[in-house]
Amino acid sequence: MYRTISTILFPVRRTVSCYSTVSETRSFQEDHGQPSTAPVNVENRFEALSKVVTPLAHLEYAEQLKLKIQKCRDVLTRIKSKKLPLSKTKFHTIIPSPVTDEYRSKDEFSIRTGVDGNPKTVGYFIGSFADGDVLCIEPSELRNLKPRHKELAKVFQNLIRLSPLKACHDLHDGGFWRSLTVRSNNEGDTMVSVGVHPQGASGEEVESAKAQILEHFSDCNLTSLYFQPSPYARATHTMAPYELLKGEPHIYEWLGEYKFRISPDSFFQINVAAAPLLYDRALKFAKPSTKRTLLDLCCGTGTMSIYGSKHFRGCIGIDSVANAVEDATHNAASNFITNCNFVTGLIEKRLRGCLAELDMSPELSVILNPGRGGCNKMTIKTLRQTDQIRDLVYVSCKADHPNVFDNVFQLCNPSFDSSPPFRLTDFQPVDMFPHTNHCEVLMLFRR
Repeated sequence: MYRTISTILFPVRRTVSCYSTVSETRSFQEDHGQPSTAPVNVENRFEALSKVVTPLAHLEYAEQLKLKIQKCRDVLTRIKSKKLPLSKTKFHTIIPSPVTDEYRSKDEFSIRTGVDGNPKTVGYFIGSFADGDVLCIEPSELRNLKPRHKELAKVFQNLIRLSPLKACHDLHDGGFWRSLTVRSNNEGDTMVSVGVHPQGASGEEVESAKAQILEHFSDCNLTSLYFQPSPYARATHTMAPYELLKGEPHIYEWLGEYKFRISPDSFFQINVAAAPLLYDRALKFAKPSTKRTLLDLCCGTGTMSIYGSKHFRGCIGIDSVANAVEDATHNAASNFITNCNFVTGLIEKRLRGCLAELDMSPELSVILNPGRGGCNKMTIKTLRQTDQIRDLVYVSCKADHPNVFDNVFQLCNPSFDSSPPFRLTDFQPVDMFPHTNHCEVLMLFRR
């Protein structure tokens, strides 16, 4: 979960995280990542942030796709250079996003010192933590964000600047205000979650902060308003419960003919318009059949399973986030889907048990979406040792990550396990993140 989405990166000096947007240098870059000597200041701060978060926004979309295709080809070349059995891999041309602007359905805003020296600036980071020159820049001119999300970031910034409680820049500085997460659907329903660190705040101060939140967001027409006190860098509802301050506990989104419930910590694709294109191709790779069962690993709110349920004998999803699995179970029932089941837990701990219950299934397909860091090697070993699995689709938001390379090696190398290895037969880029360097990749493994 956060899963964070995206990220094949071009070789520039600055890198960007999807949410914190931390870069490696405070000076911003010119057109193709060439360093600029201009310091970040009040006048150029929005341009500086845009060149970090949306570095391709100055290009026509067709040109952006050309760059991403070449980067993906380079990644595949690196994969094929590993000591693996020779096999032919088909490189499919990139699937473009049907929308290029204002497509993000979820944004997480951080707090730090801005260019004007105000320590309560809400937005994204640029600079280097190692060099101690990180700045926070407001997201006012980013093309990939919805205007409503930017407006709510401003409301939150006004709120915390009026509050006597300090901003929390790191987990041990005694600060209180930490982050703002905004989610919205295509119908305009909006969920806001305010993250705080309870350190150094009395019970009375916490209650006063909640009252401030309710007051400042009272005219924003929110569907859901949450409050999450947490001492952790990232925390699910199980680790640090979300408290609903006002409104409905969930928002809902449609993908094709299916309606999905979304909780504050559930994973859902941020580019909703492009998600069906990703799912359609992933399911096609998985060779759907009414004789096959689909294993949906890191299933989130059950979108892949439910979206493909009519094409499989049954679907089983596993996810470590309890709220996501609750949403998935609800989504299956509310869409009158009877052949999908969902399990809470780490894949490496729950997979063998699920497979034991499927030992009579003649054929299994797997869609594995482990996030940018790849998955545990024991998971790969278990998948290798399951004879019924002939087709495995690996969904990667960072196909050039060393852990993903390790997973590819583990899937394909005969020496990793005595079980039959897979072959990487297809490599499919899908542009889920226009204007950025990032690209989702589907890799099809067969044996």
